[in-house]
Amino acid sequence: MFVMTIDQVDSRAHPDAVPQLLERLRDVPVDLPFERTAGDEVQGVLSDPRAVVDAWEASARDGRWTVGIGVGRDGVLTASSRASRGGPFLAAREAVEDAKGDASRVTVSVSPSAAGSDAEAVGADAQSVLRLLSVIIGMRSDAGWRVLDAARARPEATQAELARDLGISRQAVSKALRTNHAHTVDAGLVSAARLLAHTLELCPTGGGADGPVSGTGRTGRDSR
Repeated sequence: MFVMTIDQVDSRAHPDAVPQLLERLRDVPVDLPFERTAGDEVQGVLSDPRAVVDAWEASARDGRWTVGIGVGRDGVLTASSRASRGGPFLAAREAVEDAKGDASRVTVSVSPSAAGSDAEAVGADAQSVLRLLSVIIGMRSDAGWRVLDAARARPEATQAELARDLGISRQAVSKALRTNHAHTVDAGLVSAARLLAHTLELCPTGGGADGPVSGTGRTGRDSR
């Protein structure tokens, strides 16, 4: 399983953005829904690695979130993410704290049971891809996202058709797709998902029941 812990950056200086993030993540396929766990933090459980990278991109696009991705096969699920426990939850907690110290604001960590294994090495590769993608995503403007979202919604559409839909010129569509490295990012997301899938395959099974409940250890809004 994959556990994503997503924490708002500098939340004391900005309004609570959790409701908007939860709405953005609403259509992401999950095993346990994203929910507020403590203050300005959101957590969810997923099994589809592509859904993980989609959720990461959705949170990364406005630059307000730090994302920790925990990977492991020794989690114990209950009715909600915040009440579940085990290795992937411990890894997600470690990951989100580590991500606060990196400009990309994303870290991938494996369950403690997989530490030192091939899973850890492949997880590091997935992390590297996401961190590189974060550089490109972080430079995108609202206007750029408007074109990119339209292109994803209608992959069969020509640039001229997208231009008509958006009320802009075909040249503007072409420039947005080119300068925002649309095809490169989409290919990178596919690669990241494959690496996350392989990371999970390499994680050992078993254990997990002794890990702390995922939502413990933090209350109130973050002081960063």
